[in-house]
Amino acid sequence: MMLLLCALRCLASWRGVMVLFFMVGPAPILRAQCPAATTACTPGNAPAATSSFSMGIFAVTLGTLHHASAGATDGYQDYSCQQSAALVLGTDAILSIQTNANTDETVRAWIDLNNDGVFNPSSELVFSSNAKRVHTGTIRLPSTTSMGVRLRLRIAADYANAPVPTPCSTPYYSQTEDYSVVVSAGTMPPTAEFVVDHPQTCSGIVQFTDQSQYAPTHWLWSFGDGTTSTLQNPSHYYAAAGTYTVELTATNALGSTTRTRTGYVTYTSYAPIVATCTPATSAYCCNYGITSFSLGPLTQSSADGSVGYQDFTCTGQATLTAGGHYPIRLTTNPTLAQDTRVWLDANNDGIFATSELLYQALNTTNPSGQVTMPTAAVLNHPLRLRVISDYAGSSFTPCTAVQYGQAEDYTITLQPNTSRPAADFTSTYVAGSCQTSVQFTDKSEHAPTSWHWNFGDGSTSTLQNPSHTYQSTGFYAVSLTVTNTFGTDTKTLADYVQVAIPCVPYCASSGQNASFWITNVALVTPNAPTFANASGADTNGYGNYNSRVMTLRPGLASTLTVTTAPTLQHSTLVWVDWNRDGTFAFSELVTNSVGVEPATVSVTAPTQAETIGATRMRVVVRLNANQPNACLANQPGSETEDYTVLISPVTATTLVHRRATLDVFPNPTADGLVYLRAGEAAIPGACLVRVENLLGAHLLSATLRLLPTHNTEFNLRPLPAGVYVLRLQYPDGQTAVHRVVRE
Repeated sequence: MMLLLCALRCLASWRGVMVLFFMVGPAPILRAQCPAATTACTPGNAPAATSSFSMGIFAVTLGTLHHASAGATDGYQDYSCQQSAALVLGTDAILSIQTNANTDETVRAWIDLNNDGVFNPSSELVFSSNAKRVHTGTIRLPSTTSMGVRLRLRIAADYANAPVPTPCSTPYYSQTEDYSVVVSAGTMPPTAEFVVDHPQTCSGIVQFTDQSQYAPTHWLWSFGDGTTSTLQNPSHYYAAAGTYTVELTATNALGSTTRTRTGYVTYTSYAPIVATCTPATSAYCCNYGITSFSLGPLTQSSADGSVGYQDFTCTGQATLTAGGHYPIRLTTNPTLAQDTRVWLDANNDGIFATSELLYQALNTTNPSGQVTMPTAAVLNHPLRLRVISDYAGSSFTPCTAVQYGQAEDYTITLQPNTSRPAADFTSTYVAGSCQTSVQFTDKSEHAPTSWHWNFGDGSTSTLQNPSHTYQSTGFYAVSLTVTNTFGTDTKTLADYVQVAIPCVPYCASSGQNASFWITNVALVTPNAPTFANASGADTNGYGNYNSRVMTLRPGLASTLTVTTAPTLQHSTLVWVDWNRDGTFAFSELVTNSVGVEPATVSVTAPTQAETIGATRMRVVVRLNANQPNACLANQPGSETEDYTVLISPVTATTLVHRRATLDVFPNPTADGLVYLRAGEAAIPGACLVRVENLLGAHLLSATLRLLPTHNTEFNLRPLPAGVYVLRLQYPDGQTAVHRVVRE
């Protein structure tokens, strides 16, 4: 605004003409338009060395006030004489502050409510915002605020990890700006409104907060239990459990209104015992904490570590079954990993013992998993569940102060199990590995009390989580039978463990398969089940499908089909380690075909006896025609899948090529010794005798001469009790097969 000031002076008279001089310039600021000066302090400017971080206050909006500025490079700015907002006493005004768009900042705002030129750091604090980039909230001024004059508004910002600003502090990275507000009295009766801190309470104590608009001067509360209060923000104790309707009547000189909340407060005495400790957040930072938690049917959203410890034992309750398995999930800092631990006070003594740790997830974001409810716990009684999540590497315990994150408490009630168990288990076995020792883990539902494991090799265990070592080559079915008062259940996994002794490791192979991968591998073999395995794009371009077993017959052609996606010109390479030496030799390359359509390959297993048993097939597809190599890592446009191939001339239930001229006795054998005899005439030359399990895995072998007048001894004692296939190969290549039972 420009104000024309005229200073009239008669400097001279020249030829009868009066000369007038006009001075034009900016209007002077009338100090009466400015708020009281803050004689106690004037904030300084952030160091010039931090200006490169581009922090500061870039826009402020409050009512009719809209002001943009350049940020910390301007340093402290006093706009209080030029930039003012008109506010109405007792009503909410929206305040919005824009700081650095790329870095979180902390903001505080004060108003000199009594116009004494001093900011009281606590009673005149009107706005707080932590670790944000756009800071939005409301300001409501108390009835004691000075009206009709400009009151100084101070807004201070600084980096989220710097000390929190005070009215007189000098920022480390950001800045401070002053504005003004002019407050007037309302012209309407109040609009009654209120909230309570805990609409659902387990203690009976609740805090009511008046949120009425237009500056009421009198309040009348009715708590629904026959008691009242005239305080503005009363605390009330409900003596009896129940649900209560609450009313507030707010009054000023212009009238009154009443707000009724029906069934607003519910008091239940169902709560866990008070814990002996409550860990507080000591130095919240950087969005650490918990923003949602779920366990089985329980789901609770919450603020992060900025609010510190949260007690949800009243609102966050769930009833679970002892011994049951339940999914658990937390939402934590979206970018920074956290350590998370969960305890249940199972014995209800108010102490979280080390043995009461239910779940732990270290160095991860948004952890999830499964937890098993303890069976040795107080049943049908509220138990305290404590959840803590803090920065990765934190050494917090259930009671030690959390640094950046937070702790939350919930209520769990465990009911007794009344169902028969549902058997389930996992193990450390990895298909295709050179592994003989396996750790088994019971995952059965409904609290079994006894366990019976059968490892498929004649060995058993009654431990809940046993470890077992296999001694012989073969495929082994594993079963678990679990029992409790209400019944029994069994789970069996056929061919679950494959053991090869000696075992040879295979080279690694992987590819970049984001745009090209195997979708199906299928094999059709005479007198064998059809095999098919559908798959997607496997992680790191490698699929370990050694747990999937396909069958080949020696000397008989099988048809292998490999399908890919999308439909592109590509190479398909297949190796089978016929001699089981752990190497995919060039002579073991079954196909190296190029085409667009699915590759169809004829595969014939050699007829030599030493090929009988299990081995590995490797399938590689790729978008190039380079030299065949089964052991390349990270191949562009490629994917690899490994399978187990069982080369067997018979199935487990069909015995072929039985020859009547061979006698095997005694069968069954009690002492592990059997005798072989040629039925009609001496067999010229030596015969190869092999013993296999019912899946064709080779267990024993020997070279023998057979005569019709002599019993030739064969020792099965190294084998555990079971059913075996004894295969005798004559010098002319024909075979005789007998089923033998070792008792």
